[in-house]
Amino acid sequence: MSLEVSEEIKQTIFRLISEPGVEIEDIVKKVNLDRDTVMKILSDEYTRNDLDQGRRLCCRF
Repeated sequence: MSLEVSEEIKQTIFRLISEPGVEIEDIVKKVNLDRDTVMKILSDEYTRNDLDQGRRLCCRF
């Protein structure tokens, strides 16, 4: 089963993850998605954009 997530929700997740002190569990509560879905979105974005350079998401995993 695949869940479609709107671009607006994805942008909200990216905005929240870039804020200092915001944990994955906080994001899960704010966007009303399960943890696995949020982690999949972040993982896909991380892989697609090779964010190792900026270390923006790597410390969250």
